[in-house]
Amino acid sequence: MNPKTTLILLIALVTLGGYVYIFEFQEEDQERDTSPKIFGAGYGEYDIVEMAITGRQSAAHFIRTDDSLTQDWEMLRPAPVPPAQLDQSRVNGAAARLAQLSASQVITGVTDLAPYGLDSPVLTVTLTISDGQKIALFSGTSTPVGGNRYVQLGPDEQSVYLVFDFAVDDLFRMLEELPLRITPMP
Repeated sequence: MNPKTTLILLIALVTLGGYVYIFEFQEEDQERDTSPKIFGAGYGEYDIVEMAITGRQSAAHFIRTDDSLTQDWEMLRPAPVPPAQLDQSRVNGAAARLAQLSASQVITGVTDLAPYGLDSPVLTVTLTISDGQKIALFSGTSTPVGGNRYVQLGPDEQSVYLVFDFAVDDLFRMLEELPLRITPMP
């Protein structure tokens, strides 16, 4: 092979490799979520096996069943509802969002919870993880600017997290409109 041709092919190969490295691999690094996870590394979709949601006016309690391959949810409270009558996508979606809940900001060293509405939380979520661990998450008021809500992990935690409203609003909706499967009209 001609040395000139070899040199040209080598330059083209190095240029192509440089392009792939700069524009592909570095974009992946920038796209990674750098928001702090509230539960440390986060949990998988099926790690949450029980979810109790308590608001000021109502409460709901969901538990996974082992009867199906997909580990469907059933509702125990306010009234027992079997998995076939429950909107599994709504309950699964809420559990998946909670498992990967991340904060847009963390306020540390908090001693007075009143400014955040956490002295009397508007919503309490108790999660049971597959290893038996129980986690309590308290939701306070929305931020003054809006779009975020204050939450606290456990009653003794001295950090307050700002999470997007939609992560918590879905839990409020589950109390207001129970996630029952809609029966089609004949």
